Amino acid sequence: MIILKHSYISPRDRQSQVGGKPSKVRAMGRALAHLKYIQHRPGEDRPEGGREFFGEGDDEMSAQRVRKLVKEMKNSKVLVHKITLAPEINPDDKKAFTREVMKKLGSDKGLDLQWVGVEHNNTDHHHIHVVVLGKDKNGKDVRIDKSDYPKIKDYGDKFLERMHPHELERSRSERENKQREKQEIKARARETRKQERVRDGLELPWMHKKIIREQLEPYKDWKQKQEQKREEAKGRSDKTPAAENDKPYFQDTIEAAGETWSRDNSLKELEQLNRDLWDDKEQWIPKEDYDKLLGWMNEKRELKRSGKDPEQAGKSEQGDNEQKDYFDYKGKRYSKDSNHKRLFELSTKLREKDAEQLPYEQYNQLRSWLEDKDRAKWSGILQRQLIAQHKKDFMKTPEQLKALEGGRVLNPLQENVMSNPVTGLFMTFASAANTVVSWVPVLDNRDRLKEGEKALENRKVEKHQDYVKADRTPEQKDRDKASIDKLDEALEDNQTAQKERKEEKKKKQERDKQDDPHMFDPWGRH
Repeated sequence: MIILKHSYISPRDRQSQVGGKPSKVRAMGRALAHLKYIQHRPGEDRPEGGREFFGEGDDEMSAQRVRKLVKEMKNSKVLVHKITLAPEINPDDKKAFTREVMKKLGSDKGLDLQWVGVEHNNTDHHHIHVVVLGKDKNGKDVRIDKSDYPKIKDYGDKFLERMHPHELERSRSERENKQREKQEIKARARETRKQERVRDGLELPWMHKKIIREQLEPYKDWKQKQEQKREEAKGRSDKTPAAENDKPYFQDTIEAAGETWSRDNSLKELEQLNRDLWDDKEQWIPKEDYDKLLGWMNEKRELKRSGKDPEQAGKSEQGDNEQKDYFDYKGKRYSKDSNHKRLFELSTKLREKDAEQLPYEQYNQLRSWLEDKDRAKWSGILQRQLIAQHKKDFMKTPEQLKALEGGRVLNPLQENVMSNPVTGLFMTFASAANTVVSWVPVLDNRDRLKEGEKALENRKVEKHQDYVKADRTPEQKDRDKASIDKLDEALEDNQTAQKERKEEKKKKQERDKQDDPHMFDPWGRH
């Protein structure tokens, strides 16, 4: 198995556009910058003067010749395709590996591909960067899409199976062992978390769901603790010096591209910085700073969509650290005094994929209000049920109470009817039939794990279809990707559970066979 990455550079793609219009000059600059990157990227394997390009029949191609070939693609719909091939094992001859893969890909697509490659050997995972020109030698447009990915991987696997069978088998065995160990670690972690929740009263051993900890902590005590925590947090915030508070919006900065950036920059400037960072990997910034940049951009975009001035983002919040006990959402006000139904409907609506999301602080407020309402709703439910049952038992007649205790009570009319021989015989047969029917097991033979696996797979397909839609924003794609990862993890857990159930069933059959050898042979043969 090889790891494959693919993208392309076109004047029409988003990163090449200037002012919303395609830019051939910008696209050409990005293509040449990528060539420079793969040739001169820092590393121990980079010789003086940079790495050498190789092609279909040339082991050493000059950088000038490669740049000339790319510049000839200036009128093509796609300038270049960027492909990264990372074989599962490091082949002795990466050039032969790359040539076979690209030759079979071109033959399969009916194209005479033009491409150049560069070897990178300074990482734990050796890989090859391949740049495929947007037109083949006959001037035909080159299109590489997702349907070609499995073919490329298959071509690479066949080369490795033929040239390095033993190394490939050993690598696959090690990968399977690592996956098995990872699943075991996850299973142990899940079991540990489950035991902690059982110990804390958040989950019962025989019920895998959240419950209200009414028996361990009554609602009044819990409510008093929550109010005490809020008062303490408020007191700490009042005593905190101004210098220790969060920085004002104009002092919350990041360093990128040799300049200092903050929320005070315009949306256009921040978007341009984001595009520049994607074009030049050498200028990439830490993830925390990049997340901060994305947050500023999203904040300004939300203000712009709502008709407000995006350049005022953060300014109205300067010096206002006090959290309000209410918030407004789509023209409606919500607070801790709102009823449970209204808060629950808002929480359900926010879980929809296209719903407008609340700020982090307001969402936490909503969750705390809902938890308070839930605890208040279920407070004393056990005591009320016991009282209701006691009242119900108190209203029963002595005959009913005696019947509940196991006694047999017959009124005179019942005794007279049962004294009739025909009726008695009928009731005897009815009692026997009732006993026989009670022996018939009522079982639910559905395979819950299989049904769950099918439901998870269907949901994963739906999420993947959403992910590949052209109109999805980067934020929506990130949410889709996170959902797909969670579904993959749930599928792994489901498959592990099925495997464990199968093994347990097999062990039980073996134990039963040892206890009673004749169980599986009704004729007593050994």
